[in-house]
Amino acid sequence: MLSFFAMNTGKRSSLMLAVLLLPLAGYAAESTPLPRVAPEQVGVSSERLQLLDTLLRQHIDEGHVAGLVAGVARKGQLVYLQAMGWQDIENDQAMQEDSIFQIRSMSKAVTSLAVMQLVEQGRLGLQDPVSRYIPSFAHMQVMVNPDDPQHTALRAPSRAITIEDLLLNIGGLSHRDSALYQSAQVRSRADTLDVMVDKIAAVPLVSDPGTQWVYSESASVLGRVIELITGEKLDAYLAAHVTGPLGMVDTGFYVPTGKQDRLAQVYRAPRDGQPLARVPDMEVPITVNPPLLEGAIGLVSTVPDYMRFLQSFLNGGTLDGQRVLGEALTTKMHQNNVPQALMPIGMSPRNPWADLGWGYGFTVVVDETHSAYGVNNGEFGWNGTLGTFSWADPETETVAVLMLQVQPAGAYRISALFKALVAQSIVVP
Repeated sequence: MLSFFAMNTGKRSSLMLAVLLLPLAGYAAESTPLPRVAPEQVGVSSERLQLLDTLLRQHIDEGHVAGLVAGVARKGQLVYLQAMGWQDIENDQAMQEDSIFQIRSMSKAVTSLAVMQLVEQGRLGLQDPVSRYIPSFAHMQVMVNPDDPQHTALRAPSRAITIEDLLLNIGGLSHRDSALYQSAQVRSRADTLDVMVDKIAAVPLVSDPGTQWVYSESASVLGRVIELITGEKLDAYLAAHVTGPLGMVDTGFYVPTGKQDRLAQVYRAPRDGQPLARVPDMEVPITVNPPLLEGAIGLVSTVPDYMRFLQSFLNGGTLDGQRVLGEALTTKMHQNNVPQALMPIGMSPRNPWADLGWGYGFTVVVDETHSAYGVNNGEFGWNGTLGTFSWADPETETVAVLMLQVQPAGAYRISALFKALVAQSIVVP
């Protein structure tokens, strides 16, 4: 196993970089979508998929979004993969089936899979305290009164934060966009991951570990745990053990020079009579290899790549003969693992989800009767803040991924349209 930490000299560093730029041995160098079949062969209606296609294109024609890519598979077979609109309006670049998107929070499941690999190998335990690996977590404090803007009253937590707490978002950490983390300048793409994680440890917890579900930066902390256990940087570990084996050739932490002609740009949705407007690059653009390798939101990917990722879960942890995780732990990842005492959960305690729980990196449908869509209990998936959206349904053996780049992500409810029409396209059990 190659280790970044072993490469100390300039010559070795150059050699290491050259090795990482080569395709991993035995893995595909080009993106390979799931095998394609006629929709009716797997119980999907071509006519209803055509309606989906028409309605998605209507959003582009009306200027709601620049472009998108959508994919649907059933029983491991691709039945729909369409690129429409523009990935870059200003440079007249049409969207492509393998256009590359910032997937933001859909990164969490990829990082969580890497964590579970280490659990399966016995190198990491779900109940291990995080402080065993990250010493700064041994000194964390909890707010006595979370509503106090000064956070002056602090105390020791009732117990240590565990690895599973981080997987479940019940460790008491906060979200990157919270006022708490922003005031502490927790996140900067110019920082390295170890610096960011120590900044997180210096900010008070909003609750005792294991007592409240709060959507948070937990997966980025887990990324640092992976680095410390394996001795590899997170990007190298994921490439060797997750994205490489699964054939996710365009998934990584930035878009390198040779792939930048496939990068989908980010646009702000029309508002106040103004058309789509391009969003400026981040402080470290997505075309630059960043110091910060964020397991929570840092990845870029494509629709074919992420469909392969989700299909591996429906296959019990394997794809095209490559096993990335045992079946038992694969299943555990997409089950609701939030303790019943903490249910229901949601982005806001005032507006909890009636239908969803949380696995390791995914939401999971726990009560289909409360869903706004035609879903089944056990369906799992997640989305990203720039408009990416995905799910897999073990009951219908369906995988669906939609990628666009728009702020706000929920503009015009395009993902809701996609969700409803994909469900309606399944006509044979």
